Amino acid sequence: MSESLSFGKATKRSRYGPFSKDRMRRTVWSANVCSKAGLHYHLIDSEWKKFYMLPYEAQDLVVHSQDLKTIFTFSTRHTNCLSLIKQTVNTVGTDNICLNLVAGNPAYLGSRELRRSSLRTLISAVKFVRKNYEDIRVFVGTEGLSSRIIELCMEYDLTPFLLLDRGIEEEVPRIEGVLKNREVGLYFPFMISENYPRLLRDILYRLSGYIMRRRWVRNEILKMGYDPSVSTLKAVIQEKKPLSSKFIESDLGTFLKEAASNLTIYGDQDRVIKTLRALRKIGITTMMGLPIKENEEQILQLGECNRRIM
Repeated sequence: MSESLSFGKATKRSRYGPFSKDRMRRTVWSANVCSKAGLHYHLIDSEWKKFYMLPYEAQDLVVHSQDLKTIFTFSTRHTNCLSLIKQTVNTVGTDNICLNLVAGNPAYLGSRELRRSSLRTLISAVKFVRKNYEDIRVFVGTEGLSSRIIELCMEYDLTPFLLLDRGIEEEVPRIEGVLKNREVGLYFPFMISENYPRLLRDILYRLSGYIMRRRWVRNEILKMGYDPSVSTLKAVIQEKKPLSSKFIESDLGTFLKEAASNLTIYGDQDRVIKTLRALRKIGITTMMGLPIKENEEQILQLGECNRRIM
């Protein structure tokens, strides 16, 4: 197992408002706080195609992020994905950036994109990147494709990028055992707080969409009689609306709180550090935290976790 450990912060630009000027301003703000926190990476997580950074915006962000590695995420099932990658990398250059290639959650895909193969489009994007930018570091999402992704990682020198989920304790050693001391990345939502009475309620209010996008969660809530495709829940899943108090207080809310314990890291700083150390022990080498509350305090606390673990 590699002894190195790197921390980064994930930024969802969809949280930063409907106007591109505001999104750009707050994305640069996020990079500045990442630097202040002493983090290594700033992951730009653009779920909808409309939230991708324009090439000149990506260039401006990298200029303001000299002491960070900026990771640009691309969903390979989005139409024109390869063109978007080419435009971005050719404008920004390959210094101080990485790519994160994911198949894309169905919640953020159009009807035509849903018909595109997750695996084929991902393989196509990997081959395109390695042909044109062979030295750039590439993370690749493993959700639903882990066995084939491991083969891709070995063949094209990629970093597997997992989502925190149940079964992670078995999944990581299995991947690392095949890849033999290569890097393994993990994406995890987190909230560091001592306010336990409100903690899970706050997590549900802000993160129910993320939780319900996990396949096993969708299957369970269907069994409970809830249809994720109805407008009220679909809007939550697409993060257009928070989960209502009515649902939070229902049996759905109770189940989602239980699911959150598998999908997020939360608690006071000591508890969060204990969890992160356990993840490092099983083979995680790169940790990307998504602040459930998007504020400076949470990012700085993530940096403090990094320092205490190191």
